[in-house]
Amino acid sequence: MIIGSVYPMTIHVPPKKPQAMQSTAKSVRYPAIDLPTIVSRSGLVMRSCPVSTLPGNRIRFSKSGTGRRSSFDCERQPVPADRAETNRSSRAFLFSPLIDLVFVANLYWPLLLLIDVMGGVSTHESLIFWQIYFITAPHRWITLILVAFDHQQTGDRRALFAMVAIAIAVGCLTLRWGTGTLLCLGVIDYVWNAWHFASQHHGIFRIYQRKTKPAGPAPETTGGATGTRVWGPRLEKLFFRGFLLYVIARVAGWGWSEGPFAGSERVVGLDWVALTVPVCLLGVELIRCRRSITTALGGLCYLTSMLTLFTAMLMAAHFERSQLVIQLALASAVFHSLEYMSIVTWSAQRKKNLTKQTVFSRLARTWMLFLVLFVVVIGVGNYLLSRGFFEIWVTINLIVAFWHYCFDGMIWKSRKPAPTPPLGVTTG
Repeated sequence: MIIGSVYPMTIHVPPKKPQAMQSTAKSVRYPAIDLPTIVSRSGLVMRSCPVSTLPGNRIRFSKSGTGRRSSFDCERQPVPADRAETNRSSRAFLFSPLIDLVFVANLYWPLLLLIDVMGGVSTHESLIFWQIYFITAPHRWITLILVAFDHQQTGDRRALFAMVAIAIAVGCLTLRWGTGTLLCLGVIDYVWNAWHFASQHHGIFRIYQRKTKPAGPAPETTGGATGTRVWGPRLEKLFFRGFLLYVIARVAGWGWSEGPFAGSERVVGLDWVALTVPVCLLGVELIRCRRSITTALGGLCYLTSMLTLFTAMLMAAHFERSQLVIQLALASAVFHSLEYMSIVTWSAQRKKNLTKQTVFSRLARTWMLFLVLFVVVIGVGNYLLSRGFFEIWVTINLIVAFWHYCFDGMIWKSRKPAPTPPLGVTTG
């Protein structure tokens, strides 16, 4: 008898003995096994039991001597409070509270803004230098490493990635040499980058949500309360990304009295309406966290930090404080790049112990050393190239940026789970 599709287990039911035989039972401990459903077969009665992956769960097998029916049951052993609290808190963060709050939630951005404001022009130029060459450029180039070596992310789509890369490179070079200027590519970069910002921030927030969601079968997609479960995330995604895109458009000068978009001054009145979106998103997240703030603390901190930054950008654009907008945009660029490299690191750490040895799994074992060297090499290389061949450097980085935007959406997009095999059939 085979039970489950992930952890196969064989149960042998001994042949029938005389009726005088006494009923026997024995208990078996499985410290880390997940049996969400128990398969029914002839001669064996299986009961569904919520055996968790926490240690201490017990499955009890019993066989009656008077009939042909055998059964087993399960019972949950109590888990110590300190261990349960540790398990809950570990689900709240991708790495640890300190690393998540610094490199993913970027709670230091107000300090970075303060240094920029108080330091003057020279400090701002220094921050721009480090941001462009050693933060923004490496976070774009590292996507090429994922596409080249992380075959688990790219799947069997290497030919597709190659064709897309060639098409983007040819398109960019055609526009560059056909128009004789980088203006057209710059406009495309700003628009595409805005969508990329909104998608990435929402995607990381969804990673926190999925990490803290209790395991179990997915709800049905029709009828009653389940309809809310389907439309709720869709509306959240719509307002989440819509708010970020609106802020980025306002930062670009849309609605400014002396901006590049003449006649758009009436948009200013929508700023106060847009401010209701972050308030509602945070309110919904607090309601979602009311049962267990411990498990949802990481996502709540990330959402609060990110929405506060974009709200500050919206207010700076509303009052047309151009210098403050530039300084907040710098903080936003650092925020975006560091959280991306943190997510890539989180993904690499999950793959360093893969059974199947690949180039990326071996690279993941020394990921932090590789990441430091990668940032230094890309930063120094970009700086040296920009000093001697500025237009060539800009063109190359625009092509890499477009690869980053496109490939990022392809490799991180959630895939539909594989179909569940029939009950009682193992998948190997």
